[in-house]
Amino acid sequence: MKNGIRMKFMSVVALVLASIWVGRADVTEMSYGKWTIVFDDATMKSSFIKEGDTILRDVSVRFKVESTLIDASTYDKAVISNTTHVDAVGEARKYIIEYSDTRMAANPVVRQAFYLYPDRDYFLTEVMLVAASGEVKSNYIAPVYSEAQNLFLPQDANNRFLTIPFDNDGFVTYGSFPLSRTNTVTSHSIGRIARDSISFEVTSVFNGETQQGLVIGSVEHDNWKSAVRLTGSPLTQSYLSRLECFSGVTHSATRDAVGDYLQPHGSLSGAEVKSARMLVGYFSDWRTGMETYGEVNNLIAPKRTWNKPTPFGWNSWGGMERNVNYDGVISVSDFIKENLQDKGHYAQDGLVFVGLDSFWDNLNWDQLKSFADHCKANGQVPGIYWTPFCDWYHASGDAVEGNNGYHYWQTRLYVNGEERSLCGAKCMDPTSPATLSRINYFVDRFKDLGFRYIKLDFQTNGIVEADSYYNKDITTGVQAYNYGMKHLRERCGDDIFLVESISPLFPAQYAHARRISCDAWGEMWHTNYMMNSFSFGWWLDRVYCYNDPDHIVMGNRSDAENISRMTTAAVTGYCMLGDNLATAGSYIGDETSQTKAVKYATYERINDVINLGRSFRPAYGHKLSGSNNSVDLFYLETDEAYYIAHFNYGIGDKTGTIDLATMGIDASAIDMAESYECWSSAPVTITDGQLKYSSPHNQAKLYYLSKKQ
Repeated sequence: MKNGIRMKFMSVVALVLASIWVGRADVTEMSYGKWTIVFDDATMKSSFIKEGDTILRDVSVRFKVESTLIDASTYDKAVISNTTHVDAVGEARKYIIEYSDTRMAANPVVRQAFYLYPDRDYFLTEVMLVAASGEVKSNYIAPVYSEAQNLFLPQDANNRFLTIPFDNDGFVTYGSFPLSRTNTVTSHSIGRIARDSISFEVTSVFNGETQQGLVIGSVEHDNWKSAVRLTGSPLTQSYLSRLECFSGVTHSATRDAVGDYLQPHGSLSGAEVKSARMLVGYFSDWRTGMETYGEVNNLIAPKRTWNKPTPFGWNSWGGMERNVNYDGVISVSDFIKENLQDKGHYAQDGLVFVGLDSFWDNLNWDQLKSFADHCKANGQVPGIYWTPFCDWYHASGDAVEGNNGYHYWQTRLYVNGEERSLCGAKCMDPTSPATLSRINYFVDRFKDLGFRYIKLDFQTNGIVEADSYYNKDITTGVQAYNYGMKHLRERCGDDIFLVESISPLFPAQYAHARRISCDAWGEMWHTNYMMNSFSFGWWLDRVYCYNDPDHIVMGNRSDAENISRMTTAAVTGYCMLGDNLATAGSYIGDETSQTKAVKYATYERINDVINLGRSFRPAYGHKLSGSNNSVDLFYLETDEAYYIAHFNYGIGDKTGTIDLATMGIDASAIDMAESYECWSSAPVTITDGQLKYSSPHNQAKLYYLSKKQ
C-alpha cells in the first residue's frame, strides 16, 4: 500500500457507482468531498485531512474483548473497500478498513467504516468487531484514538476545549479550559502541566479568537455511554497529546460509582458488536460545529415534535416547594388568570402550563381532578411531576400501584448483588414488567385526570449500569433507559408535553424540553450557574424543542437580579415562573415576590423575545465571567432583527462597548430609529460598529437591533 495511487471520488457520477472492492495493496487514500482519510500500512494507523490540512494523525482503533485491551494497529493485515451509501444524514461514500490478524486468529476482525459526505465539514465513523467464531464480547470500543501531538489551531493562549457533563445533577458545570493548566493559579489558566480531562458524548477543541475548532462525539445513543478523553499540552502550546473518542464509559459523573467501586459499563455480545457512530468535524466556527452535531443527532434520532406555541407557565417547586396544598394551587391558577394571562404578551398564543411539582401527592386524587378541571376552566393546561425510575420509600414487599400482582422487589436494580440507590431513591429496572406496569398506571391516571404536562425527574436512576436487567437481551444502562423511555413516550401519546429535569444529556428523543442545568432560583449565583450550562449547551435546542432555564423566581432578590433571571427565559425561549403565587390555603405566598413576578412577567418586549421560542448563541467561548464561569454575551438573528443579551455577573457596574462584527452583525444594516434596549425601551448607541452598554451590578441588558427593510 506504500507509494499508493490517490483515489478521489469528486463527482455525483462517481458516487452512484456500485460497490467497489479496492484490494490493491498500494491504495492509501480514501477521499470524498472535503475529507481524505490516509491509511499508513506501515503503522496501521490513519490520518484525517480536511481540504489539505491534517487535523488528526496516527489514529488507531482500540477495543476490549472481555477484559483484554487490543489496538488494531498491532494487526498485520488491512483491506480497504468502498461503496455508495445513503442514510438519514444523506448520500455518502462509505469506506471500510478491515483489519485482521493472521498471527492471532482468535482475535476479532475489525471493520472501521468512514462515511464521507459531499460538502460537509464533518464525516462519521464507527467500528464493528466481528467474531472469529461464535461471539465477541466487548464493553469498550474507541473508533478514534491518538497519542500523536496533533496541532490544528493557531499557536496562542486562546485555545480551549469543552467538558460536557453526562447529566445535570449535583450543580455540575460545563467547562471551557485552556489546553494546559497549572497547580499554582486558577484552573482556567495556562500552565506547565498538561490537562487530562473527560467530556461526555461530545467535545470541541477551538480557538477563542478565530472560532475555528474540532468537534468530535457520538451521534448514536442506543447502546452505549460514550465520551471523549483528551490531554492537552504544557504552557501556551496548542496541541493535543492524546485524544480518545470511545463508547463504553463509566465514571463518577455517570453516577456509576458506588462507594469506592466503579461499576463497569455493560458489555455487548454477538457475532458482531458495533460502537456508537461518531462525528469528526473541523469547522471555521466551533459553535456552528456544535449546532451541526446537534442537528446530526436529530437526523439519526428525531426529537419529539411540538407544533404548539412556546411554553409559558408556573411550577410549584420554585416557591411553594414541599407545601403544595389544594386551596393554594387553586388560588395560583386564579392568580395567573387574573394577573398574567392576556397581559403584556405573556403567553400571547394562549398556552399556559400550571404545574404541580414534587409533593403533588399532598392532594388526593379527587383534589387533583378538581385542580386539573379548574386550570382548564381558566384556559390553562394542568401539569404534574413524576419520577418513573425511582422508588423513594417502598418496602420490597409492597405492591406496585395498579394491582397487577407486581411487588417493588421486582423493580429493583442491583450492583454487586446489592440494591442500587441514587439520590436517595432505589433505582428501578426500566425493562421490568413491574416498572412498566407502574408507568402504565400513573400515566393513564394522569391522563384521565386531564394532565397534559409531565415533568420527569431523577431520570439518571434509569440509566445506571447494573448486574443485569429483567429483559436478558438488554445488557447496558443506555439500552435499558431507551427501553423504558420508549414505553413511557408511547403510553403518553402525542398530546402530553414532556420536560426532563434531572436527566442524562442523551438519549434526547423522548421529551420536548430538558432543564439545561440543575435547580436555579433567583439570586445572581443561580443565574450565573444556569447560564454556564447554557453558554456551552445552547445547541441542545437541536435535539430538544426547548432548553428549559428552570423555574424563574423573583423572590426577595434585587430588581437587577430579577431582570437578569427573567432574561434567562428570553435567551432560552422558555418561561415557567416559580414564585409562590398562592393567595389562599395553608402556605400563602409573599406579596412582594408576587408583585415582582407580575411586574417582570408582563414586559411586552421581553415576552416578545420569549415567544420566539429560540435559544441565543454565545458570542465566544473563551471569555468567562462570574463564579460559575459563564459567557456574558449572547445573540440571536431573526428575519427582522438581531437580539443581543449582555449579562453583568460580577461585582459593580460595567460599561463598555460590544463589537457587533464579532457576532456577524453589519452595523450599517441596523435601523437605529427602530432599535432599543428591551427592558428600558431606551434607544441604542452604535458608533463605528460598537454598541455602547452600561450594565448595573448584577443586571442584564437585552437589545433589539432592527434590520433596515
